[in-house]
Amino acid sequence: MNPYHHARESHDQCLVCGSREHNPDSLELQFSRHADGSVSAPFVVGPKHQGYSGLLHGGMTSTLLDAAMTHCLFMQGIKALTAELTVRFMAPIRVGQTLTVCARLLGQRRGIYQLEAWLMSGLHIAGQPIVAEQRLARASAKFIVPTPGSLAHDG
Repeated sequence: MNPYHHARESHDQCLVCGSREHNPDSLELQFSRHADGSVSAPFVVGPKHQGYSGLLHGGMTSTLLDAAMTHCLFMQGIKALTAELTVRFMAPIRVGQTLTVCARLLGQRRGIYQLEAWLMSGLHIAGQPIVAEQRLARASAKFIVPTPGSLAHDG
């Protein structure tokens, strides 16, 4: 089993990336890794994702950004928990809008991983935009590796 799939095992019921077989409410996002180590996934904002009428809920925006950073670590075989998350909302995100959720690892120091993530309008293929894009939200976060045995599937 490759490091990504091994790390992702503990997420089979995840709201963002889990299988609907295990979580009927899952968004089933599929993240792809790019040559620079970043990850991305497409996401279409649906009516059930809104807060104010016609707009993506801010908590859902934060969830998408957090999930992208988690998958960036998974791609390296790292299972870690969010210790700190800072989100900047830059523009309203509308229901029906196609987004690309992206993240990259900035560095690691003393067991703390620093990452950044962003939501872009439009669809991207292999990290490259295929339509005009706009950065709609961004986040920075610190992740820590939990103590052994504190996650399911730790073995």
